[in-house]
Amino acid sequence: MKITRTLCILLAVSFFGGVLGYRLFMKRPAEGSEKRGNQAPAGETAAVTRSAPSGPVVGEIGNEPDLDYPPGAISGELTIQLNSREDYEALLQELANAGLSPLGRIDQLWAVRLPQRALGKINLGRYDLRPGYSYRIVQPPIPERIAPEVLASLRGFGASARAITKGPLSGEGGGIRVAVLDSGVLEHPQFDDVDVTRLDLADGGKTGPGATHGTSVASIIAGREGIAPQADLISVRVLDGEGAGNSFQVAEGIIQAVDQGAQVINMSLGVYEDSALLRQAVRYAHDQGVVMVAAAGNDGFDRMSFPAAYSEVLAVTAVDAAGNHARFPNQSTAIDFAAPGVGILAAGEDEGTLLFSGTSAAAPFVTGSLASLLSAESPPTPEAAVKLLSSYLNEQGAAGSDPLYGAGVLDWDRLRERSTPDLMDMALADIYLAGDTLPGTTTQIEVTVQNRGTKWVGGAELEVLVGEDEPVRFTLSSLSPGQSTTRKIVVSVPSRESDGELNLAARVHSKNSREDIRPENNLKAVRFRPSF
Repeated sequence: MKITRTLCILLAVSFFGGVLGYRLFMKRPAEGSEKRGNQAPAGETAAVTRSAPSGPVVGEIGNEPDLDYPPGAISGELTIQLNSREDYEALLQELANAGLSPLGRIDQLWAVRLPQRALGKINLGRYDLRPGYSYRIVQPPIPERIAPEVLASLRGFGASARAITKGPLSGEGGGIRVAVLDSGVLEHPQFDDVDVTRLDLADGGKTGPGATHGTSVASIIAGREGIAPQADLISVRVLDGEGAGNSFQVAEGIIQAVDQGAQVINMSLGVYEDSALLRQAVRYAHDQGVVMVAAAGNDGFDRMSFPAAYSEVLAVTAVDAAGNHARFPNQSTAIDFAAPGVGILAAGEDEGTLLFSGTSAAAPFVTGSLASLLSAESPPTPEAAVKLLSSYLNEQGAAGSDPLYGAGVLDWDRLRERSTPDLMDMALADIYLAGDTLPGTTTQIEVTVQNRGTKWVGGAELEVLVGEDEPVRFTLSSLSPGQSTTRKIVVSVPSRESDGELNLAARVHSKNSREDIRPENNLKAVRFRPSF
């Protein structure tokens, strides 16, 4: 029901004038909008109360309010979402009559993006609306908070996505439309045989240090070196050459991608402020059966950025060529997939290639894999494709979903072998010591074994060696395909003063170990130094 003009004016004053006095250092997401398990970054304050200047009544023509923008919001502009098509069309007409053009509009959501100066020339008090801000949204930045020596310890893949995944999973991607919301896709030989539809929604130039980002992302998905080489691309440029855009443009990009027929949308970008319009655009795509994939972010926070943090979006973190966490990604137990994200050979500028790292590189591995599955001769539904991809993840880190690896690491060999019966592959998944373990203390390590084959395995034995002690042996119960089991052992962690180290090794073997198709993953050794 339409609210009265007086009430609308009061709401506008409360929002734009800031009489409530709230400023967010890191804006809290709306209840239910963010995936479970996400917390605000350590040391950040969720909200503080500040005195706010009183502002004029927004509904009065001829007065432009002095707005107090929250952190992350783009100054000089606002978003307005109308609650009826009638009001939406009336506002557009009023803008036209005043000789004004909106900075952007999303017809499907009855939303407009307005310059602040427009508020002094139109009367918003007559409309049933929800005011909001547009937030700066960026490519996940190059990891800067991680020490160079730590980054240097990561192992790069040094190969293209097609080489890493060893070819497609089911189909080559033919007939599947994949939208890449990014900085655009440049002309490149890798896309010579790809149908690329280009939409440009971004402000600013097309050249700059971030301009090749979208091209690199797209080359992991489709084209000559992509996982689904025959997939069609919808390049939606929502980021400028500096790798920056805003949440309104990304929301608009999602809507346009869906309406252009995209079945999968890749978003290697993020923002820590929750935008109502972005959230609604995500729901619009989800309601139409479109699968969305996003990068978890490279800031090392204990929460993800949006849109990865929305429950409707698949969040992806990065691992290196050794299968270890890449150290720079954001962390959350709600992460859906871990995928290659260090030193990926991808398309670059001037028709060349580059080594691409970050959760931006990991996300398209999931997107390309979904495109491959959806293009099979007997394709699954999008929902079934996601479930299939989730069913063949390798355990890593702490048992179950953990903040570093989320639900687990993608394994393309297992996905291709899923219909081959009686394959044995017993794997020593990980030897895990909690990262917050203190030197000089006694603690437990977790040793996890996983059946990565397609047959039941019973009677396997696990041996764990701690330093030079006698091995500790466990007889494991029967494990079904994909099932994992964990054993815990108490160990003493050396103190910093001792200059010692904790050496651990573990091996799993079964009665029919000669049948194991990947004996190289039966053994794992790790070394923990008391430098943390």
